[in-house]
Amino acid sequence: MKRTFGFCSIPFGRESVYMYTIKDVAKRAGVSIATVSRVINNTGKVSPRTREKVLKAMKELGFTPRPWARYLAVPKRKFKVSVVVTERIRRYMKDGAFYALVLKGMEEVARTSGVEMVIADIGRIDGCDGYILVGADFDEKVVSDYLKTEKPVVMVDHYIPGMKIDAVVSDGYGGAVSAVTMLVETGHKKIVHIHSPLKAYSFRERYSGYFSVMEKYNLFPKTYEFDDVGDNMSAVVELMLNTHGLPDAIFTSNDFAAVRVLRELEKRGIKVPDDVSLVGFDDSKESEELGITSVRVFKDELGSFAMRRLITLMTGQDVHPAKISLFTELVVRGSVKKRKGG
Repeated sequence: MKRTFGFCSIPFGRESVYMYTIKDVAKRAGVSIATVSRVINNTGKVSPRTREKVLKAMKELGFTPRPWARYLAVPKRKFKVSVVVTERIRRYMKDGAFYALVLKGMEEVARTSGVEMVIADIGRIDGCDGYILVGADFDEKVVSDYLKTEKPVVMVDHYIPGMKIDAVVSDGYGGAVSAVTMLVETGHKKIVHIHSPLKAYSFRERYSGYFSVMEKYNLFPKTYEFDDVGDNMSAVVELMLNTHGLPDAIFTSNDFAAVRVLRELEKRGIKVPDDVSLVGFDDSKESEELGITSVRVFKDELGSFAMRRLITLMTGQDVHPAKISLFTELVVRGSVKKRKGG
């Protein structure tokens, strides 16, 4: 009995199991291994008669090359990858900032894999072997322009529902659920969510996670939008206090917002955590220094997963688009205080 598995055929007999290779195909067809490689990869000059002999040998042996086998059959070459960023994202690429750590993860994988990595501005499509689009500033039209190059494209820290495109994101929904559930279980009932603009996939997921927990415990959800570019946090905090009063806890969609909330509360003589608990998202260096509870996003892994995925696509492996979501981790610090009844 013979069964075919990927790039080789495995006959099951009484005494042996044999895996056919490209060398076996060459021997059966009476040609060189290089000729078989050219037929598999459709490269170089091969006469119709020789091509037919190779295809016949492959069929007789049950040899079906997998994409990764095709890559291994040809000489290695150095890939060039373009990491595309916007002007806004560049502001978060300073030492220790969110995207600086994401890029660090990419660079490490690129270096160890022999991949040339360049940073490019949005809209620059310059003939690289693949593209990584960083952050939430890419709309469907811009992404489509990169896909039209017919080169592999991976998004990182963003995803556009409905587009079948490779993406690596953090589990914002699950992270928000763990944070808000912790607040509820420690006695917090009046929990406000201050979020950044919801065009970003990650912020929408965190927003949805907050709502799901509030609904689960029959608590009243209340949200306010923070403009992280214009920085209207003073107005947001003032509006919250005037219309909703001081909550038991505030959950923000990122640590930048959490730090701004902390500063605005301090200006008004409101103490964290004695008067109100505070939870951020991302686990930035600043939140750690200030003792703010946060949801840890594994930023360097976001970058390394994105680069590995792109290399996989550039070598023709596992080409069906996939969204990879990395789990987060709640890091409890001194900005949360247990309330009565919790």
